[in-house]
Amino acid sequence: MPDRARGRGGHRLALAALSLLPWLVLACRPGVIRATASGASSLADGPTRWLMLPEEIRQAERLESTRDAVRFVEEFWRRRDPDPDEAGNSFAKAFYERVDAADRLYPEGGQRGSLTDRGRALILLGPPPVLRYSQKRVPAWDTGKPGNRPATRSRTLVLEIWGYPVQDLAPPLAARIAEEEPGTTEIALSFAVETRHTYLVEGHRYLEYAVKTSVRPEGR
Repeated sequence: MPDRARGRGGHRLALAALSLLPWLVLACRPGVIRATASGASSLADGPTRWLMLPEEIRQAERLESTRDAVRFVEEFWRRRDPDPDEAGNSFAKAFYERVDAADRLYPEGGQRGSLTDRGRALILLGPPPVLRYSQKRVPAWDTGKPGNRPATRSRTLVLEIWGYPVQDLAPPLAARIAEEEPGTTEIALSFAVETRHTYLVEGHRYLEYAVKTSVRPEGR
């Protein structure tokens, strides 16, 4: 089979298996995690994407059978189970609860709230203990009327700032921040609030830290 065709086939298998994520989690502890429409989504178009490491995405694209895809999904959640000796998976449970909350709180123009920037932050870090608003002037390109020379003006940008005391974060994430940014007591994510869209402008690295530290080290 040509490599390109194999890649497309593996990708489809991965999506089919990843659509079973909530039910595979449910199998770990029946009745604890509610299988909802928001949870039944694939990596490509659902909130599960926020948890994926680059190597996991590459691995998913190489899957060649449904059995391999199901094993991949089981291993995906196993690596994120903070206490594999206990029944259930508290990380997966919190994930789907946050997905539901994000879908309710942050929908934008027909897009699911869990797929927006604020939804991503809520899923990875939880609700912010501190919420602030600010404004700042930023350059804006004004093309003006046809035939006129474009000009650089300025406009007011509204910022929504989410603050998280480091001591309240998950211990692995707090340790990573202490290592990367010694002395930091609070992290902040800044979102630009536009009329139809709100997007993250500062704090991307903390979401990346959260993804990496959600994976349990091997041997634990």
